Amino acid sequence: MKIEITQQAQAKLEKYVKANQNILLDLDDGFGRFSDEGTCALLTKFRILIVDKAANLVDYTVHLDSELGTIYFKDSAKDFLDDGMSLRVNPKTQLLVFANTKETIDRSVNIIEYDDVK
Repeated sequence: MKIEITQQAQAKLEKYVKANQNILLDLDDGFGRFSDEGTCALLTKFRILIVDKAANLVDYTVHLDSELGTIYFKDSAKDFLDDGMSLRVNPKTQLLVFANTKETIDRSVNIIEYDDVK
């Protein structure tokens, strides 16, 4: 499966990603080692997590092809996988937007760098 990353979104992400790191598109749902508590059930919140290549990605079994290489995605978030997935930058807010052909999933995707490789 593929996710399109627009040139503007690529430029924003490339500032954070280094050669020895992986990119995760993470649903903050309270499951997995990178989620502390999750968010309210009425709010769908995705984050881009930049993690060391040595990090344990056991919860991220879905691999999305992209212009920046493989992006890892949680199995528990498979309901959001769809054709035409994209990450783009909202020109007014300059925030990352995660969408597919049917809906805008998250209008403010945060970018978080992790330096913990456990």
